[in-house]
Amino acid sequence: MALWVRKLGLIAGLALIIFACEDPGEIGLDLNPEQGVFVAHYKEVPLKTSIVNYEDILSDNNTRISKVNQQFLAGGNLLTGNVDIPEVGKTEAKAFMSIYPWNFKTDSIYIFDSLVMHLHITYMYGKNLSGTKKIYVHELSEELLLDTVYLTKNSTAYFPDPIGEFNVDLSEYDSAGIDTVYTARLSDEFGLKLTGEVTSDSTVFQDNLKFREFFKGLVLVSDPANDVILGSFIKTSGQTTYLRLYYHTVKDTTYMDFIIPGTDTAGINITRFYNNITLDKTGTPLEGIPDYYVDFETQNEFTYHHNAGGIFTKLNLGVFNQFKDTIEHMVINRAELIIPVEEYEDYLTPTSFIDLYLMDENNKFREEYDSLNQNIKYLTIGRIKFQKDSLTNAGEFVGDVTTYIQNIASGLNTDTLLYVGLPNLWYSVAAVNQFKSRKDKIRLQIYYSVLKK
Repeated sequence: MALWVRKLGLIAGLALIIFACEDPGEIGLDLNPEQGVFVAHYKEVPLKTSIVNYEDILSDNNTRISKVNQQFLAGGNLLTGNVDIPEVGKTEAKAFMSIYPWNFKTDSIYIFDSLVMHLHITYMYGKNLSGTKKIYVHELSEELLLDTVYLTKNSTAYFPDPIGEFNVDLSEYDSAGIDTVYTARLSDEFGLKLTGEVTSDSTVFQDNLKFREFFKGLVLVSDPANDVILGSFIKTSGQTTYLRLYYHTVKDTTYMDFIIPGTDTAGINITRFYNNITLDKTGTPLEGIPDYYVDFETQNEFTYHHNAGGIFTKLNLGVFNQFKDTIEHMVINRAELIIPVEEYEDYLTPTSFIDLYLMDENNKFREEYDSLNQNIKYLTIGRIKFQKDSLTNAGEFVGDVTTYIQNIASGLNTDTLLYVGLPNLWYSVAAVNQFKSRKDKIRLQIYYSVLKK
């Protein structure tokens, strides 16, 4: 059949044009079943699924290409908090970061006033979005390395006693994520430690390596009772999450900012940030997953999607080949992938889109360089969009996969294994959104035509 599809040529192309039109009469063609050349058909093809526990989830926006002027990718979320969803498990996130004195001043005398951290909340995911949530700020005791790729499984040592505390009143949250900036005054002892290096003969603030050794960074740790994960988007300019050291001199009262995405005068990155994300699957349908990168099937009717926690649904489209081999002279007009989303609680919404990732023989993402050879990316076949039900907190992801299915039908493509995943996972995981689907409802919708006999 594949050979026939390749040789069909002009006739097949004409069929695609015909069936793409809402009114074939507009191009002067008659598709009356009694008179037409092709007959249109529709078929739903259920897909085989399994779950894979993926270990190496990128978390730090590293391009993963070794070069002298290492650049990190723009954007990313600092994630901190916890959320417990019984069927998936308890997710906990901690945000690690190093910082850089952006507007260092060389005044001769500094008199310390206060040290304040600003945290711009732009993301929320959880079941308990009322009241005040506590986020503790700790100083790192271990340095973040510039030449290391950080994954969600990584962690960095920090001192046990916090140096500050955010009290995040979620009633003040701006749903547009624009104006919700919270502040926390850090300990005066810590502030004086920074100021002492400015007012002494130390060269810590003039030397990037010395500064990194002196002040290794911070971590945001959520109170266990929060039951919500909060995110702060990191921008490359116009920072809204940063440290501000207030001080005065004999002449003026002023401040110095410490920012997270810092570069030196040559444009080389000298700061890092990443998220440690853990998932405790105890007592859930996922508890029996044997190991990483091994196919697993739950004992219930559902499959689960929680990429930040390493849980991926794997789709096997090989069943389409079994279907197409039963049809002679078939032309694929349109193909859609449908992934249903079971009803979810308020504020536990799926993401707006998911990507469809190609896999290799080891159940890992297939990789490629981008067009400029400046970034390693994951290969995808497309992106599908969430369509929410108008009456309930449920819906489905729907997307066009026509070209992909046409290539499989013609023999041009033999890749039939896909991961369902959050968008742009080759950058870093920036959200903890999750959902579940009924296995028997994940399907292809195939619109095709055959030559009239």
